[in-house]
Amino acid sequence: MSAIRVIADWSAGVSDDHTAEAYRRAHAGCIDTVACLVAGARDPASIAARKAVAGWGVGTATVVGDPERRPAPWAALANGTAVDALDFDDYDVPAASHPSAVILPALLALGEERGASGRSLLDAYVVGIEVQLRMGEALNLSHFHKGFHPTATIGTLAASVACTRLLGLDTTAAGHSLSIATSLAAGSKCQLGTTTIHLHTGLAAHNGVLAASLAAVGATGSADALDGEFGILRIMADADAPGFDGPLAKLGDPLAIVEYGLCVKPYPCCSYTTPIIDGLLALRSEHGFTPDEVVEVIAFLPASHIGFLRFPEPADELEARFSMEYCLAVALHRGAVVVADFSPTAIVGEEVRALMPKVRMEALTEPAVHDRVVLRLGDGRTLDRTVEHPRGSAALPFDEDELLAKFDSCVEGILGPDAAAALKQALLGLESLDDIRDLTRHLIPAD
Repeated sequence: MSAIRVIADWSAGVSDDHTAEAYRRAHAGCIDTVACLVAGARDPASIAARKAVAGWGVGTATVVGDPERRPAPWAALANGTAVDALDFDDYDVPAASHPSAVILPALLALGEERGASGRSLLDAYVVGIEVQLRMGEALNLSHFHKGFHPTATIGTLAASVACTRLLGLDTTAAGHSLSIATSLAAGSKCQLGTTTIHLHTGLAAHNGVLAASLAAVGATGSADALDGEFGILRIMADADAPGFDGPLAKLGDPLAIVEYGLCVKPYPCCSYTTPIIDGLLALRSEHGFTPDEVVEVIAFLPASHIGFLRFPEPADELEARFSMEYCLAVALHRGAVVVADFSPTAIVGEEVRALMPKVRMEALTEPAVHDRVVLRLGDGRTLDRTVEHPRGSAALPFDEDELLAKFDSCVEGILGPDAAAALKQALLGLESLDDIRDLTRHLIPAD
């Protein structure tokens, strides 16, 4: 049986009686993603996406920052871009992607169009996460090392499955939707440091809605599009890719959202900086040194991660999010890394810029070794911290108070107090909503 057929059979037929832990994690993921959506609505990447779709008609789906509702595919594009715009949205390990930023905007847009319930949205989200993470197991790290951006590629495939689940399509239509999605899946890591890297997320959400909607009205695709002669596995990965047999054998058992969890970001920048920032801030808190006392900061991390962090002297906030030098200089100077640190004014700040030459990266020589930060101080001391689990990871997750504190920080100054409180209440009661529009109506446009 083809990989497409296996996934279609499972996604169309699995019961929505997922475990309480699966629903709890899905619920937390939705709260975090909506917070990032609101916070990212004012970013240049989001504004560009909104302006583009504004000329393509009105519809039924909310776009944060747009007073008009738009057709579901365009709303998914604009909102998906906004969720990822600040690089504050969650990520996963096996797919090396931003799953919620793709899947949830697609489901919100389609859910508004169809009047879906909160419970059905959470169910479709769980199913979509399952496919995204199992696809990651099948293709990575070969797919990643070939230069593909998995959020754009694997995300498109997963979003199509999530959308077919929300629509209640049968196995045949679900298979066609996934196959159609393989012809829409694209995105290269060369776009790092540009607005297009965030647009990838919106495009994947858009493509998921589009593929499912086409399949729902009879469009067809090849059953060999994943593991056939000219399928995704052969075209987008090399011979060292694990392949589909192992990952698909455990579809739903256990659910990937429980097995792996989702990693909530504590800082609005590339996730490969997170363990090092954690370690630096911990050392700063324990030893109380000042930035001027630090002679050198050495970040040890995998060579493949260093390739992502390729802007030692960032020219703008887009590059700053992928600059270890900038992020650690901010942490050293402020004792925190927050959204305001990635503004045009902040990135030219002389005090932070003066600290950046003290930071350098080195590749870990052993793949199994954890990320590590070493500080050399002017008094001759050397401080060293290895970070096994970054804050917000599945092994060290945010509790509810931390998650809601992040939500509050994201919406502050964008939503008024009453609107923010109403949105939070709707999110907390998401599973009991009869119509998802009882949540999206609180997504007041950003100024």
